[in-house]
Amino acid sequence: MDWALYAWLKRGKRRRSILDELKKSKNPKSTSDICKNLNIAISQASFSLRELEEKKLIQCLNPNDKIGKLYEITESGSEILNGI
Repeated sequence: MDWALYAWLKRGKRRRSILDELKKSKNPKSTSDICKNLNIAISQASFSLRELEEKKLIQCLNPNDKIGKLYEITESGSEILNGI
């Protein structure tokens, strides 16, 4: 396990809640879905989604779209989340 990544995720309550939200869903979620379910601002969700994607914990399924991007958790994201 990547302990630095584990610690980074554990420090970020919003990051962890977004990963939880994606993991419990069978279908990919949009930024709007995540904002609505977690009651956070779109700017907060967008920033956290970008961070999680850079760390390869989630993936965007339609990166070329300007709006309506869909995200899902990756296998490594699930593994790290299970360890928390």
